[in-house]
Amino acid sequence: MKDISQHEGRARPGPEEPSVTLASGDERLAEVVGSVAASIGVALHAVSTRADVVAAWEAPGPLLVGQDRASAAVAWQLPARHGIHVVGEDAEQAARWSAALGASVIVVPQGNATLAELLRDGIQEAGRGTVMLIDQAGGGMGASTLAAGVAADAAAAGLPTALVELDPGGGGMDLLLGAERVEGWRWPELASARGTVRELAQHLPALDAVTVVSAGREPCQVGQAARAAVVASLAADHDLVVLDRGHLPGEAVAGMTVDRRVMVIGADLRSLMSARALGMSGATPVLRHGPGHRMSAPDAAAIVGAEPLLVVPHDHRLPRAADVGEAPWVMAGRRWRRACRDLREAVIPDE
Repeated sequence: MKDISQHEGRARPGPEEPSVTLASGDERLAEVVGSVAASIGVALHAVSTRADVVAAWEAPGPLLVGQDRASAAVAWQLPARHGIHVVGEDAEQAARWSAALGASVIVVPQGNATLAELLRDGIQEAGRGTVMLIDQAGGGMGASTLAAGVAADAAAAGLPTALVELDPGGGGMDLLLGAERVEGWRWPELASARGTVRELAQHLPALDAVTVVSAGREPCQVGQAARAAVVASLAADHDLVVLDRGHLPGEAVAGMTVDRRVMVIGADLRSLMSARALGMSGATPVLRHGPGHRMSAPDAAAIVGAEPLLVVPHDHRLPRAADVGEAPWVMAGRRWRRACRDLREAVIPDE
């Protein structure tokens, strides 16, 4: 099995100078806010016309609204938006528009430190990749194998991709991939991670262009903070991060941002009733066919209350791949690989 830690493909865009928009015509306010932004390496774009404010409103990332333009923003009846902060030197005037805009209030210069922290966090959030959690309603549904297949498809499409086995006591994602001999950090080396671990991928094993976080050979305890730090760090450098929850309880993934959660459910009455009892909790169901699991998608939807996104077919080649130490996508058939592609494209479509 070839290990590819450096690969070609669709390159992640190079770092551009981060910027933030201030909707204001107040030159003094723009000067104060601009100095705070510059202190953390962020450029400030001040706009005041309705067209420019609307364009900024529709763009991702934090948006600052000066107290002099807050009333206009309310009058324009712009849609609700995350990440708005009303900024001004008069606390009472700025607070008047907080509720109407669903915004926090930052009074400068007293709140300069708070403003800097909000901008730093907001810029990082806007630039991160997509995080996808693949879960299962019960054991034996092949969630780990499916997660590996989705990650491999994304990497083959040129997307910088990471695959994370969240359970440090799991079977070892590297073993599933036949990558147990590839050097790099596993969870025992990552258990103390906090905040943002810069260039984390350089320290991790990689296989066929997929960066991998796997359980180690020795048991270890990993807290929520470490899991969240590793996932956030990988999302900062990858277009897609695929998470395999394994046997961890649901609360163990608290504290990390997940953009899309998929629930793999066996296509049989018992599995579907179990999923229904657990509740989908915003997850997208994916139906897993196999011996004894042949219920149709419409019948499954009637039980769980949600239409399955797709059906993952049974592939008898996958157990053989594990036996001979090959990654699942190497030996899998066309229909299974197509299901992985369809699932990946549902999250990140091809350009």
